[in-house]
Amino acid sequence: MRVLGSVSLAILLFGCSGTSVKEVPSRTENREFPGRKVCIVYLESESDSIVEINPTICRTKTPPLHAFHPAVALAALESGSLKDPNALYKWDRTKYPYIRWQKDLNLQSATESSAIWYFQKLIRETSMAKTKSWLQNAGLPANVTDENRAFWLEESYSLNGEDFFGFLRNLVLQRLPARDKNRAAVLSTLERSPGKVSNPTGTHTLEGNWGEADRFYSDSGTAYIGGRSLSLFWFFWKSGTKSRLFFSRAESETEILNPLEAARIGTEFLQKEHLWERFFFSR
Repeated sequence: MRVLGSVSLAILLFGCSGTSVKEVPSRTENREFPGRKVCIVYLESESDSIVEINPTICRTKTPPLHAFHPAVALAALESGSLKDPNALYKWDRTKYPYIRWQKDLNLQSATESSAIWYFQKLIRETSMAKTKSWLQNAGLPANVTDENRAFWLEESYSLNGEDFFGFLRNLVLQRLPARDKNRAAVLSTLERSPGKVSNPTGTHTLEGNWGEADRFYSDSGTAYIGGRSLSLFWFFWKSGTKSRLFFSRAESETEILNPLEAARIGTEFLQKEHLWERFFFSR
């Protein structure tokens, strides 16, 4: 079933200071994904149009999961608690569920492997007060209280799909409140070959020809929280003056989703909707 609606304006800013993550889509549509609650949001640079698939689902909130690690890193870099992103944090010999977490890590390797312990350490060293201050300045929720918990994996800290897309847009366009060198350091940890995404189990190649890109950033996240299985995926593709930002989120209350389920659904959507050629090969 396909239902088309429209919303005026592309971006809605709020507040008197700091950055906003609020986005108002230029166009909304509905699609059915059997057995899944799916939110898709994407931006085409030529028209600066934001398209949202399943707006009712996109406006529901979920934790941002591992895809929120760049925000934690920027808060640490800006506060000065992380002075050198290349510095190794020592593994304390705890047995973690993924072998990629069981070694000394720096910001690059921790981001690639979504190593929760590394980012928990960043939060503890940054302090809650400084973390909350940075989140607030970035236009993100600041309702975090316990520096010993990975708040981005808990239901008490949630973002809807529109706001998370707004955060991603500010991240890749380097509009978050941070010094240039810190923004560049965080973005470099997300850079991949076109069509690749990294998670705790390794670096994975997604289906399809992703063309040639000057820049390709991607990340994903997965968790089972509050009786629902969640999967998140996003990528930013840039070639010359053309760029694409794409976000997909999948949710199920009846089965455990594959960690890259949102990536699979997102790429299949682009192909079935005949957007693939326009995304990566149009002149």
